[in-house]
Amino acid sequence: MKKMEGNKITALVISAVMVTTVLAACSIDTDKLSEGISDLGNVFISESEEETESESDTVITEKTEESTEVTKPSETEATPTPVPTATPTITPTPNPQRVDFSEYTTEILSFSGNFEVTTESFEESMHSEEDDQVVFATFAGKRAVVTDASSESIRDAINIVVDGFYAEAEGAYTRMTAKAKAEYTLTGVVEEPYAVNVDIGYLSNGRVLSLLMRYDVTGGKGDSDATVIDFASFDMLSGQYVTFAAIARDARSFDGVIRAVLENSLKSQRAGEAARAADEAEAAAILEKPVPQADEYEAVYVAPTVAENGSSISTVYGIVDGEVYSVSMDMNEYADFFNRYGASLFFA
Repeated sequence: MKKMEGNKITALVISAVMVTTVLAACSIDTDKLSEGISDLGNVFISESEEETESESDTVITEKTEESTEVTKPSETEATPTPVPTATPTITPTPNPQRVDFSEYTTEILSFSGNFEVTTESFEESMHSEEDDQVVFATFAGKRAVVTDASSESIRDAINIVVDGFYAEAEGAYTRMTAKAKAEYTLTGVVEEPYAVNVDIGYLSNGRVLSLLMRYDVTGGKGDSDATVIDFASFDMLSGQYVTFAAIARDARSFDGVIRAVLENSLKSQRAGEAARAADEAEAAAILEKPVPQADEYEAVYVAPTVAENGSSISTVYGIVDGEVYSVSMDMNEYADFFNRYGASLFFA
């Protein structure tokens, strides 16, 4: 605005100078001169206004650009939100069909002192879900469970060990099922179903409960055949696991005696069988059967004694290569090997 007023003043000054000059020089038509001067002034005014308008437009344009830059959305805001990719659905492989065809035959064994053991016979199998006629594996046998004792802690202490053995056999059943299933997937056939058979035998003298536990794995191509044997004795009044260290004055010496009894008794039994043979050929065949030496036994065990005609008869066991050997033994002859606690258990 100030710039435009300065241009007007300049135009008037120039016009006045020109008038003075012209009047002094000659006589001129003043009307025409006035029109010329007026037009010249208008030209200056017009140029001044155009410059002002041009500057005004420039300022407005700059402000508009600045405003546009401020309101321009950021790159982050303009980035579209990614759409999650749908996860493909995977069809699970069918699990084997578990068929339980047992009647769970039970037998309750009652002992003195409110102690009760229940034995249970069972049988089941695993089949292909695609073809029920295809059997992968079978699981059968007998198990034992303490169902009553003088306290829950005694009952549970014994069952933890016994159930642990059963769970181990059940684990073998599961592995054999998986192996047969893999074979069936690759070849379309199962040559021979696997079988896991469990057997738990028991002996008791009213104070000690002894369990001989065994399971055998067979079937397939024979590469998985196995036999697992364990023996456990428990104090029925306390639930304590009974070992040679707990009952003998010298556990190592007692172990050696049991091994010697096994070897000598088995040799005597074998000789008696040969003597009763029908002929020499049968006798020779009996004597050819090997008798384990004392140091060949992987483990030896002693079951509780049973009173017979003034004797304390106990069954002793020896394990060699999955085979169980057993003989009877009069513990009265070896009473000196027992400590006080052992005597209270085996000579009750």
